[in-house]
Amino acid sequence: MPRVLAPVCLVAWLAASLMPISASAEMESKEVRHWLDRMARAVQTLNYRGTLVHWRDGQMDTLRIIHRADENGIRERIYSLDGDRREILRDGNQVRCMLGGDEPLVVQSQLAARLMPNIPVNRLGSPESSYRMSLGEQERVAGMVTQVIEIMPRDEFRYGYRFWLEQQTGMLLRSALLDQSGQELQQLSFVTVELGVPISDAELEPALSEVSLEATLVDSGGQGYFRSRHHSDWVPARLPANFSLVKSGAGSTADDTSFEHLVFSDGLASFSIYVEPASANAESSRIEAIGPVHVFTGLMGDRLITVVGEVPRATVEYIGRDLQQVALNQEQR
Repeated sequence: MPRVLAPVCLVAWLAASLMPISASAEMESKEVRHWLDRMARAVQTLNYRGTLVHWRDGQMDTLRIIHRADENGIRERIYSLDGDRREILRDGNQVRCMLGGDEPLVVQSQLAARLMPNIPVNRLGSPESSYRMSLGEQERVAGMVTQVIEIMPRDEFRYGYRFWLEQQTGMLLRSALLDQSGQELQQLSFVTVELGVPISDAELEPALSEVSLEATLVDSGGQGYFRSRHHSDWVPARLPANFSLVKSGAGSTADDTSFEHLVFSDGLASFSIYVEPASANAESSRIEAIGPVHVFTGLMGDRLITVVGEVPRATVEYIGRDLQQVALNQEQR
């Protein structure tokens, strides 16, 4: 073959061999997005009740969930069946946590969020996305056939996810949190579930009466976090790719301690920033882990800053360190 033709033939052969792979990848991406759309619709339109098993750190908890979606919005009640008594109530954007034990609130709120993931389907899988996604096998969960979807991160600032979606409705029946290598860090799975059943008001009423936390979250309108800076002066100087402010607001604890609350998300991973008055014995700075949840706390003047989320340590540290610097700069202005 003449030398001048060899590179041309090689390029043509590569193009021909890669075309089916590219087309196949695009078809798989489209099918995954279709499944995720169905999952989102199921949460917004289906009534269900069931029993869940929550596994993390070698420990297992059993939970009951009752979920109603109708013309008045979404109401949900989650409560523990073993260990300390705990309840989470959701009514639209109102959230109440009632704890009978000493498990941190952050663990409970992250658990509630994982049952209703809000996934940016249009962005997911695109070249600028922070995730790559793939279609897995079909498996049985709680006696039902499910389609497995896997979503893995492209950087160190977020975890991966595996979803098991019920074949007929798209309902999320099992979810797993994955590390960078694909190993499970945490799993939440229905063991029994009833779909499309009537839910009465009485089923959604709490058994506990003492509210440990009550908050109202207000949508930021999706305009990016700079538009909502009037809610708080404590904003991050930088964010990992594709994270933006999705909710902001304020609340108070059972002892009437007020706090400001900002929630940042890429649609799958999320972290919160809390700003509250610092106590006299507050530590200056520390990072701790509660399973896959990481918490950064820092003291800034008379305020305690907490960055917390079901994200890797690198994420809360990345945000928390710069958050302090921004707050200092703002105070000096």
